Amino acid sequence: MKNLVSIIIRGKNEEDWLGLCLRSIREQTYKNYEIIYVDNKSTDASVNIAEYYCVNKIVEIKDFLPGKAINLGIEASKGEYIVILSAHCIPADKNWLSQFVKSIKPDKIAGVYGRQLPLPSTSPDDARDLSITFGDEDRMQIKDPFFHNANSIIKRTTWNKVKFDNCITNIEDRDWAKKILKLAFQIKYDSKACVYHYHGLHQHNNYESFRAVAVNNLIKKIDDSHINIPDWFELENRICPIVFYGKTDDVAKEISRFKKNNALSHRTMLFYYGSKNPNVDGLIFLKRKVTRRAPFYKFTLDILGLLNAKAGHNVEAICFVDVTYKRFLKSAYFQNKCKIFNENFHFSSFALQDKGNIWMRNGQKISPLKNMHDPKTQFLRVAFGQGSILRVSAIRIKKSNPPDGFVHTFDDINYLVRH
Repeated sequence: MKNLVSIIIRGKNEEDWLGLCLRSIREQTYKNYEIIYVDNKSTDASVNIAEYYCVNKIVEIKDFLPGKAINLGIEASKGEYIVILSAHCIPADKNWLSQFVKSIKPDKIAGVYGRQLPLPSTSPDDARDLSITFGDEDRMQIKDPFFHNANSIIKRTTWNKVKFDNCITNIEDRDWAKKILKLAFQIKYDSKACVYHYHGLHQHNNYESFRAVAVNNLIKKIDDSHINIPDWFELENRICPIVFYGKTDDVAKEISRFKKNNALSHRTMLFYYGSKNPNVDGLIFLKRKVTRRAPFYKFTLDILGLLNAKAGHNVEAICFVDVTYKRFLKSAYFQNKCKIFNENFHFSSFALQDKGNIWMRNGQKISPLKNMHDPKTQFLRVAFGQGSILRVSAIRIKKSNPPDGFVHTFDDINYLVRH
């Protein structure tokens, strides 16, 4: 098909980002495309997410090498043009794909790579690297072999002449570009074909060097370009249903109490998890499969499995609400959702900061718990059912023991009291 674009997405355990990537592709103004997802033995829900968003083909690779993965994806595709995209790179607007197609068409251009932007939650070191490497001015390269396959497009005709190296372990993109330039082709950098890349180039993650913070702040002041966050990144469009649970005589009444304290709760899907359907309008029932004595991680896994069966694998996080709390915190859903999606935490909750003396007992021996810890240690009593939110990847992979989290503190013990 003329001008068909084959989008090759490579990923391994990218549950946090793949759905968002596919949602943004579906919003593109350029519609003549197919999606090939190349999965590297993911143990999370990546393949389920790819199936949910109806990618055209899923290719599995066992012995991952970057060039080999791309070549396998291209071999399974039909497009005249090939977009190569990492699963954690999110197109920044609806014209990303049309911009790439426009840039790749000239005969002399073999490949185009686009701009990569940091998110507000990207670490200063990663943000600095992205800002310095990917500027806001286009350029043509006839000698410089720099190329980046996290966000790029190439012609199938040039790939037929020079395929990616199946054996090298990294910089397969620059190796390919160097070979292409020797054939008198050109490489283009298009600053308008933008993606958001949370991890950055070198994946410093949460590391923050003093110099990187200073440089990144200076770059922000100098760079007066402004790119609006697309709709699919907006907080209200992130998919985080609320699951109510807890034994009560009047489920509808208790849910109404929570909704009065959480104005944004009416904009999401609402579920009730229990042994008996309360038959409340607008509430989807999830029949509990584990006992009340089941470990916490089995409780959350049971809910996630039921949610995926009812709502699909587009769910990004889950808000947990125990209807037996006598008082609900105000705006807990909104505040926790902000932390999860705007600051990229895997868990956010409210907790009472216990400033009293907490003791422990081992047989007949008792001693203050603080004796075991640094004097600066804070003791928190987490009110999990007060609108706490967990990313589904933390439930599925980390068994609800997330690698990172945030806790809002309160000092009124009445928010811990249940019926």
